[in-house]
Amino acid sequence: MRKLLAALGLASSLMVGCMPPQTPTDKLTDSAWSMVEAARFGRMDIMISSVQPAQQEAYADAHAEWGGNIRILDIEYGGAKLVKADKAVVLMTVAWQRLDESSLRQSSVKQTWTLGGDRWLISEEVISGGDKELLKAPVKDGDDAKPKSDKKSARGEKTGG
Repeated sequence: MRKLLAALGLASSLMVGCMPPQTPTDKLTDSAWSMVEAARFGRMDIMISSVQPAQQEAYADAHAEWGGNIRILDIEYGGAKLVKADKAVVLMTVAWQRLDESSLRQSSVKQTWTLGGDRWLISEEVISGGDKELLKAPVKDGDDAKPKSDKKSARGEKTGG
């Protein structure tokens, strides 16, 4: 009986050693799912760690209102597609609302991920459909000095000077 148990123990430990390595596509899917989970629970630190280092500040600025004026209600992972061996597109749908409104909004987000070494990171993120106000537009040099007279109110009327 001891020999049988020893043989079974040895066989099961050898089977674990025969597991195939994780493919780049598997790593991408895992990274994207981790990102969705982090966003659902407001873990901006985890989200930012999934962004290319050169884009982290801009990413943090674009998501500055999340958890503040913008409440994320749900994020659905829409899938991932490899476009090159080291580049992929990930789609997500975000249900959200502003804290000062009761309207439910929805935005489709398209993220470009790049493989650096053995890790996938976000290199670009754009709103591909739905409400464009989910992400804060980057402020370009001199933009903050301009009056926002072209902005329209909810009724379609121009506001500002």
